[in-house]
Amino acid sequence: MIRYRLLIAVLLLCAAMTGLGLYRLEFSSDVLRALPARQQVIADGLAIFQNHPMHEQVAVDVALDGDDPQRLRACGAALEDKMRDSALFARVGLGATGERLPELALYAVRSLPLLFSQQELEEHVTPRLTPEWIQQRLEQLYGELSRMEGIGQAAFIGGDPLALKDLVLARLAPLAPTPGARMQQGQLLSADGRHLLVLAQPKQAGTDTAAAGRLAAFFETASQELSTQCAAPGQRLTLTPVGAFRAAQDNERLIRRDVELALWLSTIGIALLLVFSFPRPLIGLLSLVPAVAGTAAALFVYSLFHRSMSIMALGFGGAVISITVDYGIAYLLFLDQQEETSGHETSREVGAISVMIVFTTMGAFLLLGVSGFPLFAELGQFAALGQFFAFAFVHFVLPAIFPQMPASRTRRLPLRRLVDLFYGTGKTGALAAAVLALALLWHARPQFQVSLSRMNTVSASTQAADALFSQVWGDALSRRVFLMRRAENVTALQQDDDRLLALLEEDMRQGVLEQGFVPAMLFPGETRASANLAAWRAFWGPQRQETLRQTLQTAATRFGFAPDGFADFLALLDPPATLALPPMPNKYFPMLGITDNGTELIRFVSLQPGTNYDSEAFRRRHAGDNSVFDPDYFARWLGAYLFSSFSTLLLIVGSCMALLLLVAFLHPTLTLLTLTPPAFSFICTLGTLRLLGHPLDIPALMLSVVILGMGIDYSILCVRAHQRYRTINHPSYALTRNAAFLAGSANLIGFGALFFAEHSLLRSIGLTSLLGIGYCMLGAFVLLPPLLDAYFRRHGADACPRDTSIDITRRVRCRYRTMEAYPRLFARIKLRSDPLFNDLPRLLAGREMCRSILDIGCGFGVPACWCLEHFPAARIAALEPDAERVRVARLVLGRRGSVIQGLAPALPPLPDAEGDGADIVLLLDMLHYLDDATVTSLFQASFQAMAPSALLLLRCSTPAAHKSWLWRLEEWRIRRSGTTPHFRPLAEVAELLRQAGFDVTVQELTAHNPELAWLVGRKPR
Repeated sequence: MIRYRLLIAVLLLCAAMTGLGLYRLEFSSDVLRALPARQQVIADGLAIFQNHPMHEQVAVDVALDGDDPQRLRACGAALEDKMRDSALFARVGLGATGERLPELALYAVRSLPLLFSQQELEEHVTPRLTPEWIQQRLEQLYGELSRMEGIGQAAFIGGDPLALKDLVLARLAPLAPTPGARMQQGQLLSADGRHLLVLAQPKQAGTDTAAAGRLAAFFETASQELSTQCAAPGQRLTLTPVGAFRAAQDNERLIRRDVELALWLSTIGIALLLVFSFPRPLIGLLSLVPAVAGTAAALFVYSLFHRSMSIMALGFGGAVISITVDYGIAYLLFLDQQEETSGHETSREVGAISVMIVFTTMGAFLLLGVSGFPLFAELGQFAALGQFFAFAFVHFVLPAIFPQMPASRTRRLPLRRLVDLFYGTGKTGALAAAVLALALLWHARPQFQVSLSRMNTVSASTQAADALFSQVWGDALSRRVFLMRRAENVTALQQDDDRLLALLEEDMRQGVLEQGFVPAMLFPGETRASANLAAWRAFWGPQRQETLRQTLQTAATRFGFAPDGFADFLALLDPPATLALPPMPNKYFPMLGITDNGTELIRFVSLQPGTNYDSEAFRRRHAGDNSVFDPDYFARWLGAYLFSSFSTLLLIVGSCMALLLLVAFLHPTLTLLTLTPPAFSFICTLGTLRLLGHPLDIPALMLSVVILGMGIDYSILCVRAHQRYRTINHPSYALTRNAAFLAGSANLIGFGALFFAEHSLLRSIGLTSLLGIGYCMLGAFVLLPPLLDAYFRRHGADACPRDTSIDITRRVRCRYRTMEAYPRLFARIKLRSDPLFNDLPRLLAGREMCRSILDIGCGFGVPACWCLEHFPAARIAALEPDAERVRVARLVLGRRGSVIQGLAPALPPLPDAEGDGADIVLLLDMLHYLDDATVTSLFQASFQAMAPSALLLLRCSTPAAHKSWLWRLEEWRIRRSGTTPHFRPLAEVAELLRQAGFDVTVQELTAHNPELAWLVGRKPR
């Protein structure tokens, strides 16, 4: 029976929670959020990457068929005009840079005494002081003055005849976008003259996906319009824009597509799997309801505590559905049987074998938070919430939707038969799995490789655009090291640059660096300027000044220059001891790699490593004052960090899972057996990934969680089922392994859907998880069953030693050693603390030849087991109303006992059918559950079932003047179960025994507890 109205209401509530969660959350497609920003190396890299002007900059390669530089420049100018008119860009073109260069050259001419160090003067200026060099230089200047390019050069010639400003401006060379590029009329052309570069700064961040969409649309339209307006007939104009906006747009588009694909594929695949796995296909489809409800509730609750979520964590939602569907599968498999079932009873049965799964899976996912990767922390919280709500839905909502389920019709289910065959491969299958693990063990060495480019998955067109730019304009990150420094004002920044330049010059002398540019090379701070001025004054001594003056005059006379034409330059040779230091003008900031965000200045330095460059040493040297980003070192460091995180996470998750299993099982051997398939999976997964040539990357951190948090579920289900049902042919055991197989298959479908994703991170998650889950299933279904069968056969109740020299308490505990933790602890505590076992030897003295025992209300069978150990030849038959206790008692009594479920005054069949009757009847701590009529009938039935001279041992609760807390707790428990306790005075119970025909031989309170009393009735001969 299905309550459809309640089901529809639940589905509507799920839709509402999903809508609210999606409405409240902002989703980010920035994959850099996956990196642990608390680590200094990563924090530096992210800071430089996010703040560098190049990060948001848009660059457009304009290419025109044929060799027509003039038309190409016209096309570039037209594009710049369109970009300015679009209102999408804050700054367009290199016009400002072209205008600043003459100003900068004039500044250099006037500031020469402040711009050369002693070493630079000796190495670069001294060679220019020879008469031959000066004569050649003036001859060159004379030729330029006679041509057009000499117009406007008089100030530079008179103030700098030695072209020292060219040495200064040459320091700007490292800032060029690419070697060989040339500036023409404020536009940058490639070395071959066939490409033109247009640079622009968008008004909105390129990582804003909405802004990225507008930029992409603009360039598509501009390309069509300019092809018509600028290109000659037969010429093809190509615009190739690159920038962060393309990666942002591609990432969002691909991830959204992958998310939708994963959700659809996983849902459809799981639905088809369920349709062919249940006697009633509709019931199978309803297994998705708890998973969907859990995911919806998780999304809503997550939105209450967080404002944003990575879209990749949301993309994991499809996998979350497959992860949480196992609870619904297990519940409905037990519910949908060929006999009428109850929703609440099914919940109790399924909960007994699956509750441990919730804690292991939730714990493993929550432990992703210690990985340091924000993406995985989000994913772990989301998945853990989904687990919790799906489990709660199964055990609190599904029983209300399915209060009763009528018997299903017989339907052939080939998948179940396949699972049974798979699970029953025995030693052959286990040996094959062991051989596979040994073969892959050699390759199971984790190898991490991290590439920043792989973290952003882009379209083929974006890859082609990046390749074109790298070919024409060079790779901005190729063999470059970046430094970033923040300062409150220009003065502080110049002081910092003075210190940095001194260090970098030493690095260049030692071959650590090949080249680089620091703003202090053009605009030194006070310290550097003072040192340069002192070096300049020392270099230009009186004799050197006089020699240069004469050489210039001689050459000037020869080429027709005025005798005083170089007076301005000669005046600079003898500057005063102090010169006013002009502040660095902010108009040069964009050219010099300085940004002003309104609150602080941020300076970026790009350096090219030399032959003696050592990334570790360089970082130690400069990381104190600067943020350092070396792309190659970053990738290597991140790989090492991933290995460390992987090992740490594996240790933490493994330890926590082992501890949790140990607490749950309270059994070291079963804990090790449960961990065997995950260990098998780790070996095989790592080996397979290596053979596939797939190095471990950031998603590999999930491997510990996938295998130890999810893959271990199948081991737990199999171990719990074997512990509970003991034989693989048991119907409930068959249902459990089918539930495990369907849950694993659903997980494979969910992660397999991610394997078809285009985004590299999602695809890597899919592949890694697919292999991990698949090998966990293989280990649980092939490797584990023979091990479980061998262990439980060797350590079952019937395998316990019969040696009477061993303490009887140890022999009784031995019968419980393979049981679940609760009955095992119950037996241990009862044996230790209950005075029953001190009294029984005295009360049963003289009955050593006992062969037949009846135990009414046997509970977990502890007294019955004691009797079997005390009477080696005895057999026992027991009655117990609680199904769970019946199951436990049957297992611990073994072949020497039988237990049936029933209520007094009914009695179980006698264990010795050939005897005269039972030798002993046990009525222990159960009389207060029965009313007077039932007690009377029970005594009479017991009397009839007993052999002559047989004993009836009865222990009952007697009211005391002041009830103890244990008494009150027992009374509350009975009333809560819906029954009424019947506590009777000892004399009243004794009288009822006499009325049934017994001779009461013992009537006493127990020595250790006055609220308990013994009555022994003997049947007359």
